[in-house]
Amino acid sequence: MSRPSQSIGSRIRKFPFPAVPEVSPLLDWAISLVFLLLPVGTSPSLIAVGLCGAVWIANIRKRGEIQPVPKYIWLPAALFVLLPWTGLLHSLEPDLGTDYAMKTKYWLLFIVMAFSSIENKAVPIFLKALWLSLTLGALLAALQVSGLVPLINKGHAGFGTVHTQLAIYLVIGILMAAFYFERIESPGKKVVLLLMIGLFVFHLAVLRGRGGYLLLILVSPLVAGKLMYRFSVVVKACAISVFLLIFLLSPVFQARVSETVDMIRSDKITASFTVPDKEFPRPFMLAQAWEVFLEHPLTGAGTGSLYALTKDKGLGVEHPHNNILYMGASFGIAGIISLLWLFGTMVTVAWKNRHTPLGYFVFSSGLVLFIGGLFDTLVLNTGTLLMLVFSYGLLCRINTKSNTLKLEGNL
Repeated sequence: MSRPSQSIGSRIRKFPFPAVPEVSPLLDWAISLVFLLLPVGTSPSLIAVGLCGAVWIANIRKRGEIQPVPKYIWLPAALFVLLPWTGLLHSLEPDLGTDYAMKTKYWLLFIVMAFSSIENKAVPIFLKALWLSLTLGALLAALQVSGLVPLINKGHAGFGTVHTQLAIYLVIGILMAAFYFERIESPGKKVVLLLMIGLFVFHLAVLRGRGGYLLLILVSPLVAGKLMYRFSVVVKACAISVFLLIFLLSPVFQARVSETVDMIRSDKITASFTVPDKEFPRPFMLAQAWEVFLEHPLTGAGTGSLYALTKDKGLGVEHPHNNILYMGASFGIAGIISLLWLFGTMVTVAWKNRHTPLGYFVFSSGLVLFIGGLFDTLVLNTGTLLMLVFSYGLLCRINTKSNTLKLEGNL
């Protein structure tokens, strides 16, 4: 008598996949170490990432019931990871292209985040680590600006992290501090959160990064909405206006604006779209990436090929300091669709869970990384790429029943 056939689904469920729900709490602390070290530098945070992987592997049970990752979550990530490798098949700069494709290895962390027991109550642990690091960095920046302590990295106040990368962490830190300000009752904790937000805004100001300034301005309505949750829309609008006025009138911001205005008046920006300018190279980078995309709209020029196509024009452009143009120039329309699909999924799913710590953290990260990606190629920057992978992996954790409770994850 023949044995009844089993469906593929039942066979998959019986396969000894790693257990999801019982990963050691040590993973929460290992992830917190990553958040603590991200604002400090890339190398320390990568060591912490390795520790996360080791803790996760060491605590996997031999058998366990699989919790499938929803298709609408893993499909955008799979396409995003696949494109750099397919782009290598017709790359004009295979060495650089291989370096870019190898960055997809960080997406292994998506598996760690997706197949773990992280819940809302773990979010404050991550955030306190991030806030601590950002606070120490802001205090160090204050000492450096006052001349009491020398800069670790010229032009980058704080621990020396590049301003485009640090601005992302600072704005995420501000958004999450505002989120908890609305939900907690303790006046003392509210004061601490307000002081942190003030420190982070100060650090953003002295970083002198145009992208960071614009990023803060764009998210200010969300911050004001949380900080002034008891007031009317009119009062919130007035508060936003006053804050922006104070920020825009700050000496550091005024000096940065003055530099940009002088460049515009001298026609440097207009000229640099066609001829590279060492002092202001980004217009040339953006123009060249757009031109390459128009020449290769379907398949793109290939991973890393932008450099080969521009090096004879006076400046070899490795990436255009823009996520969308990088994806378009490298992988064509499929690259742009992949990027928009990934971030669209991240923001829309998280927005539905915005009343939970996990949901609002993923929403904040996705929004800030997308906007910040208009001013730098953050999908190639190791630090911001790690933040993207961690946040996207958490999408798999905010869809569970236990994470719909609004009261979980208090500070």
